[in-house]
Amino acid sequence: MRLALPRALMAAVLALAAVLVPAGPASAGVWQLSDGFEPASNPAARWAFTDQGDCDTPYFQSVGVASPRTGTGMAGLRVSNTGGWCAISRTIVLTPVPLHPGAHCGVGVWLDLRNAAATFNLEVINPADWTYIALKTVPVDQTVAPGWRLHTVSWTAQRSDVVLRLTVGKAFNHLFAPRAELDDLVVQCAY
Repeated sequence: MRLALPRALMAAVLALAAVLVPAGPASAGVWQLSDGFEPASNPAARWAFTDQGDCDTPYFQSVGVASPRTGTGMAGLRVSNTGGWCAISRTIVLTPVPLHPGAHCGVGVWLDLRNAAATFNLEVINPADWTYIALKTVPVDQTVAPGWRLHTVSWTAQRSDVVLRLTVGKAFNHLFAPRAELDDLVVQCAY
């Protein structure tokens, strides 16, 4: 009992010191942007549409057999012509990058990709010269049942403004039009 009191006091002092003593020059933080494509937030006003091959207008709600992964909204793209593609894109500003160049950033989006000819690109683009900063290509996998799957890509940020583009394409002739449903997009930067 006599040793328990000094040990408890020492533990309390160490815990208090850990909270009150300022950290050294190293710091860490996380910045995040989320988009669930919820109808009340008007996603059509944030996302620009590009049509390169007979695409339906993007939809931002549950349509037909598709249901959002969460909430009541999602983004959907559908392309009809072989070799065609369509996309939604938006410019985002990675606010910590000017003060923390070299921040490690990543983007993730839940994707339900349907029909045999479908391909999907998750693209991070440099708006100055329209080159890829990061790219993930996802072909449809006919060996698994359709459903929501998380796809991610990461990069080391050297600029604060980037274009995020979500693209569906039709790789070959097929009876059914490729379709991509997207939900719960998150961009994060750690610095």
